[in-house]
Amino acid sequence: MRNKKRWIMVLTVVVVLAAAGGFYVYRQRSTPNRAQRVSGQSMASSTMPVSRGDIYREIESSGTIAGARQADLGFTTSGKVQQIFVEVGQHVQEGEELAKMDSAQQELALLRTKNAYDLAVISGTANAQREAGLDWQVAQANLESTSIKAPFAGVVTAVGLEEGEHVSANSQVVSLLDDSVFYANISVDELDMHQIRLGQSATVKVDALGDQPLQGTVFQIGMIAQPSGGITTVPVTIRIEDQPGELRVGYSASVVIEVERAEGVLVVPVEAVVRQGNRSFVTVVRGGETETVEVVTGITDGMQVEIAAGLEPGDQIIGFNAALFGALRDSPTSGQPGAMPSMAPGLRIGGFGR
Repeated sequence: MRNKKRWIMVLTVVVVLAAAGGFYVYRQRSTPNRAQRVSGQSMASSTMPVSRGDIYREIESSGTIAGARQADLGFTTSGKVQQIFVEVGQHVQEGEELAKMDSAQQELALLRTKNAYDLAVISGTANAQREAGLDWQVAQANLESTSIKAPFAGVVTAVGLEEGEHVSANSQVVSLLDDSVFYANISVDELDMHQIRLGQSATVKVDALGDQPLQGTVFQIGMIAQPSGGITTVPVTIRIEDQPGELRVGYSASVVIEVERAEGVLVVPVEAVVRQGNRSFVTVVRGGETETVEVVTGITDGMQVEIAAGLEPGDQIIGFNAALFGALRDSPTSGQPGAMPSMAPGLRIGGFGR
């Protein structure tokens, strides 16, 4: 009985070893070498033709809508409000009278100083004439201060008092907004400021207006950067060329500034390019074989990248270059012309920064 069990154990070991050997031979025959794997993966990857297209490089930010000018207007002296000529929402012209206070005392003072000046001109000395003239000018200014006039054309946004109320000096009576043009005030990251120029085209979207895009231009670039929360930004003002009637000061807005444009250029997906340092490579499929080609890249929008040199329209390339990435990563430096570059840190697919 014991001999029979021993023979069964020996037979089991032999079968296991034979199976392991057979599996090893199968793997050796069925597994291609590394070069074959790279080629197979490259060919298995989707290919695509190189074509021409347009690329726009953009910077996005957000901010708020502002008017051209805003002013809170009041009397420079205290007194009783006699009359208010405007109401909220009314458009006024520059120089138009908005409100007036009781001015009897100021009118009386003007008449007295005018009479004194006339007498001084007839019989007074030069100093007396000068003194009387200055008194008259002061009385004129005091009378003018009893009236509020629009410093610019615009729309009345607030009226703070009613007729008959007493008002103190410099209290807000009427608020005026210059709505002839609107702006979007945004903040741009300091790392992007080298790309911002006056006059660049911008698209403004206002949440309150839905998806309606408004055209704008870079109107003003701030001179003082503003650090906040570990990020330093620069204020930038976008002039809105469109003027929809529903636009309001204080609305939230998102802005896209077009900082660079390339039209009718060769473009490929960024995933098709493998970069090492300042060098860029793509895989071209020619006659069923793959070939690594060094290219010169231009601008990118994050999705596509311009190919300035190295490819021709219609060239078939590998759309996603995982195989080339692996080959460059693992290949030793040969030192021969056209050989794969040595693998320094920074090898990446795409990897186009700002």
